[in-house]
Amino acid sequence: MRFIIPILFAIVLGGCLVKPVETVYHEENDLTSFTTKSFKTNKKGKEISLFAIKECQGKVICSDNEIKLKIIHRDRFSFLKGKDLILETDEGDIDLNERDFSNTYNARAIAKDGTTGVLTEEFLIWISESNFRKAAHSQNSNLFVGDYFNRRS
Repeated sequence: MRFIIPILFAIVLGGCLVKPVETVYHEENDLTSFTTKSFKTNKKGKEISLFAIKECQGKVICSDNEIKLKIIHRDRFSFLKGKDLILETDEGDIDLNERDFSNTYNARAIAKDGTTGVLTEEFLIWISESNFRKAAHSQNSNLFVGDYFNRRS
């Protein structure tokens, strides 16, 4: 499945009028977490949210080698489970399959169609800082989820 993610990573690294990164220091763990604002895309009725997280020891930005990405889908039915994820950039593809999958079901939540019951699926993905920079400096980025859409040749 192909979801267009225009300049998502440029927003993460670049400045804008709205604060693009939330910085929180957790004193009890001596840990600072940097979380981007959620980017949402909607294609064929499926809404997916994506944001990046970097955690560092202490109160400063670290030079950690990995960055976490979260991809979230909320709907009545499962969509992400068991599907491969590939981020296509101008400088090559990035495999997003080193991940952790979790899901929760809330029977009281109201779905988009007005019925009750919402399944929340979440991928927690670790990518290298070099791959993150590759995506951040790309003019175009496309996220492919499984075989729902054919990949661009």
